[in-house]
Amino acid sequence: MIEFVLDFVSINSYLALNPVKQLADELGVELILTPLRTTSELQALSAPSGGDDIGERHRWIRAEYARSDALRYAAVQGLNVAIDGREQDSTTALRGLIAANTAGSGFDYASTVFRNFWAGELQIDSSYAIANLLEEHGIEAFDALDPRWDLEPTREEMDAREIHSVPTFWVDGERYLGRQHLPMIRWQLEGYEGPGPL
Repeated sequence: MIEFVLDFVSINSYLALNPVKQLADELGVELILTPLRTTSELQALSAPSGGDDIGERHRWIRAEYARSDALRYAAVQGLNVAIDGREQDSTTALRGLIAANTAGSGFDYASTVFRNFWAGELQIDSSYAIANLLEEHGIEAFDALDPRWDLEPTREEMDAREIHSVPTFWVDGERYLGRQHLPMIRWQLEGYEGPGPL
């Protein structure tokens, strides 16, 4: 089983969705999507101040590289990233994921939310928009304030497992932070022990 902890405002969660689904399908293991509200990993980019603060300039350069790198991978996957997803509140959409999971349509729902949100076609903080989307996936009368869809119990569980950022993968008690670890997750699930200590 692969547990994929995600947030819809995380571009790297979006980039990991299809590859982890493909991996789970290839290996015949269950894929579970777990919502976790976080701050976007691509923090606000501002032009360097022009001052002598080398640290500020280095932070800006790293953030700009991370943004460019994410867009490069999105292009490779054919994903439309037309908006800047920062500063968006994903709470309602994440509550919708809990509802979709209970109906067995978590992946399809998440795929649709990611695609439409990053294309600039979905307001993920709109209860009306999320309810309509869930209805398309067979879930009627979604109420974002329904206590069944509360994110707090999941957040507490993630805190207990020291999972605080996304994307994170949980596989047989092992925690992997970042989509770059998918090859190692494959090795773990296939029983590959590797060449030994480096």
